[in-house]
Amino acid sequence: MESRRITAGMGLLFTVLGAWIAFEIASDWPAYLAALAVSALGIDAIYSAIRGRRSLISRIGPLP
Repeated sequence: MESRRITAGMGLLFTVLGAWIAFEIASDWPAYLAALAVSALGIDAIYSAIRGRRSLISRIGPLP
């Protein structure tokens, strides 16, 4: 149960981060694409926590 809450919390963090990038930082289309990608990962994490499955972020694996 805790893992689902952590995943949902990280998804919320990524979603808010993507919105912040889009509305405060972005000035050209590559930044908007980055904001879209970050927000999509966040939304997927929230959806995965609700459904009880692994999110795309967890499937990436350990990053160097």
